[in-house]
Amino acid sequence: MIITFKRSDFLNGIQSVINASSVRNTLPILSNVLLETDKNTLLLSCTDLEITIRSHISAEISSPGSITLPAKRLLEIIRELPEKDIAMTLNDNQVVTLKCDKSIFKINGLPKDDFPGFPDFKNGKGITLSQKILKDMIKKTIFSVSLDETRYVLNGVLMFLDSEKSLLRMVSTDGHRLSYIENSLDKQSPQELNNIIPSKSLHELYKTLSEEGEVVIKLSDNQIIFSTAQVVLISRLIEGQFPNFNQVIPKQSDKLITCATDKIMAAARRVSLMASDKSNSVKFSLTQNKLLITSNTPEVGEAQEELEVNYSGDSITTAYNAKYLLDILKNIGSAECLIELSTSLNPGVFKPSDNGAHYLCVIMPMRT
Repeated sequence: MIITFKRSDFLNGIQSVINASSVRNTLPILSNVLLETDKNTLLLSCTDLEITIRSHISAEISSPGSITLPAKRLLEIIRELPEKDIAMTLNDNQVVTLKCDKSIFKINGLPKDDFPGFPDFKNGKGITLSQKILKDMIKKTIFSVSLDETRYVLNGVLMFLDSEKSLLRMVSTDGHRLSYIENSLDKQSPQELNNIIPSKSLHELYKTLSEEGEVVIKLSDNQIIFSTAQVVLISRLIEGQFPNFNQVIPKQSDKLITCATDKIMAAARRVSLMASDKSNSVKFSLTQNKLLITSNTPEVGEAQEELEVNYSGDSITTAYNAKYLLDILKNIGSAECLIELSTSLNPGVFKPSDNGAHYLCVIMPMRT
């Protein structure tokens, strides 16, 4: 294998795949990046057997071939090289020579044969949607994924397709809060989709998605693939039954509050500074067009802040975990937030004021 490529192209390529490599696995090959040529392209791939990421860069291929090299060390070398073209040569002993300006590195590699294979998605029909839309859907659901490994099915986001209405939906919950979002697809798809995607995979996918272009989603056995023009990400799926989230979302709320998102978020953040480390609770007390946010820790002190809101219902007092509340408010995505309440012990619903039920978050109250 003899190839030449731009240093900046290779750096971008390996940075987009390296988080899928494994440094703690007993299989040394999984800490390597697979390099293989394809016409005028160099493919870079990393995997930890749960997630696989592949990217490609333009390259001048004088002699085709393939090799795997230690991903972390290769990245460190490329970072230190000057911004000039890099020549890569592979000899018969699986040793790669990198030449850039006056720098020369020789790196011991492992053959491609030991690297895990890739599933076949070529014949599957996929779902096509905007990268920007999918990126926004991930951002607005991933923060409420459970970190409790004993609740395995909650360690990911449920993605499901209503093919009749051409709606793609995503939902996540950790038992304390729930995030739900839906978006219409421009193109109808016969693809069946009702799967739980691990949060790690979605974190990595989020990094690769851009504000332009499309992404294609396909399924194969217990894996899902996301393909863009730049990157391909393959992830295993979480097996199990996701809870019936519709039972958690309140069907009726008689107390409707509209408030400025940035103001309520800033006030909640300030007041939470005096909240108990254990409960991290902030209290909401609503009266006519007034919201009083308070916190109280007997051994530390207390804080309160009053906001003007649009509210004309009966007085009500409830409390929320400050971190959960702030996570929701940070992702509302509109200047005004709509809050729906019924009783002090029932879940509260937070929505952007400008898009109705297309995005909503449910938060469980704390006992005051």
